[in-house]
Amino acid sequence: MLFNIISLLVVVLTSSMAVADTVYVVRHAEKHAEGKDPALTACGQARAEALASSLAGVKLAAVYATPYQRTRQTAAAVAKQQQLDITQYDPRQPEVLLAQLKTQTMPVLVVGHSNTVPELVELLSGIAMAPLTEQDYDLLYQVKLTTPASVNISRQSFRCQQVE
Repeated sequence: MLFNIISLLVVVLTSSMAVADTVYVVRHAEKHAEGKDPALTACGQARAEALASSLAGVKLAAVYATPYQRTRQTAAAVAKQQQLDITQYDPRQPEVLLAQLKTQTMPVLVVGHSNTVPELVELLSGIAMAPLTEQDYDLLYQVKLTTPASVNISRQSFRCQQVE
C-alpha cells in the first residue's frame, strides 16, 4: 500500500514538472534582399502559409520568433492558425530562450535565422548541425528532447512557383 502511494506521488510530481518533448525549429522564409529589417517576399509569405499547413496537426504551446520582421512574418501564419501570440526572443541570448522552452509542457515552434538555427538545435539536442547557407529556407528541424535527444530534419515540400 505504501509503495502504491509513493508511486502515485512520483507520477504526480513528475507529470507536473513535464517539459515540452518536441521543439520545431525553422529559419525564416524568403526575404527581400534590401534593407536592415526586410519583409518576406511573396514566395516567403507562401512558404510561411505552407509551414502552418504542415504543422496544422501539431498542437503547439507557443510560437517564438526574433524581433525581426522576417521571423515574425514567418511565425504569424502558424500563430494565427494555433490561436497563439508570438513570443519574442533575442537571438543573441540563446540561454534565455532555452530557459523559456523548459517551462513549456507541449511542443513549440521557434523561428530563427541561418546563423542561429543550427546553434539552437545543437544546444537543445547536443548533436552537431551543419551550417545553413543563405539559400536554405526549406529545412524544418524536429528536436525530440527525450533521452537520448534526437533530431529529425525534413525538407518542406513547398516550392515557390513565382519569380521574384
